[in-house]
Formats: sequence, C-alpha cells, structure tokens
Amino acid sequence: METKHYLIEVEGGIEPFAQGPFESEDERDQIAKEIHAKQDEDDCLFWANVNERGVLTVGSYIAGFFLPDSTSDSD
Repeated sequence: METKHYLIEVEGGIEPFAQGPFESEDERDQIAKEIHAKQDEDDCLFWANVNERGVLTVGSYIAGFFLPDSTSDSD
C-alpha cells in the first residue's frame, strides 16, 4: 500500500472538507493551487498524507507555495 494524498479544505475557518485520495503528491498540490485561488480570506487549506500503516500526517502549505512559479531560477 502506498502513501495516499489528501487535501483538507476549511471554509470560513470552521467547516472542514476532505478531498482525495489523489494519484500523487504533485496532483494533490496542483489541485491545492486551484482551490487556493478561489478561496476567501477566512478559508484554509491543509495537505494530509496517510502512509501504508494508516498513520495520518497533516500540515500546512507555506505562503510561498501559492506564488506563481517563476520561469527561471535566476533573478
């Protein structure tokens, strides 16, 4: 069993919704960016993983994660 990847969206800071599992961490993160772009100021979004033993790990995305990707690594 592989690690399963989820999103936890919290609307208005009080109502949680789980989405997933996603095929990969990359797919989950792309969906997270799409959701974040539509969220209101009081909404939150967290990533969640469930490993092969069923252990749940939840974390937050850093603010820079949602910045548009640069086309080059140079400044």
